[in-house]
Amino acid sequence: MKFLCTKVRKDWLRSPLNVNKVLKAGLIIKDPFIGIEILDSKPNAEQYNLVNNATEQLFGQNKKAFPIRLLDL
Repeated sequence: MKFLCTKVRKDWLRSPLNVNKVLKAGLIIKDPFIGIEILDSKPNAEQYNLVNNATEQLFGQNKKAFPIRLLDL
């Protein structure tokens, strides 16, 4: 299993408001990463777009500071 995600500061995840925003955006939390689990070795366009749109929603114009990466779980 893989995790398509971006890394955030641990103190950012301490806020219940931020945790709620992440969950409402359709992502899950694996501290300090937020993203989605994927079963395939490569994410498809829909999965990538889900994470990309969620980071856009969460971080707006600061999104470039949160690159999306694929991690092995």
